[in-house]
Amino acid sequence: MAWQILAMWAVVMAAIVWFVRDERRLLANAAMAQAAYYYSRAPQYRYQSSEPETPPAPSKPVNRTGGLTPTQREFLQAFAQTY
Repeated sequence: MAWQILAMWAVVMAAIVWFVRDERRLLANAAMAQAAYYYSRAPQYRYQSSEPETPPAPSKPVNRTGGLTPTQREFLQAFAQTY
């Protein structure tokens, strides 16, 4: 009988600890949501890029070769002829 009373107290204590832990978690989540709402609305905390909106145009035309060096191009041509 004594072990049954001890088991009941263990269940009660576990339930209380579980409840308190969940309540603290809910309060922490509410505080985090409130802070997130505040910082999302405050204009001084919004990210503003210092970069210009459009990149500057290149000063001279760029020679586009598809990204392959002449050595790579020769290798691929030789490989295509072999197989």
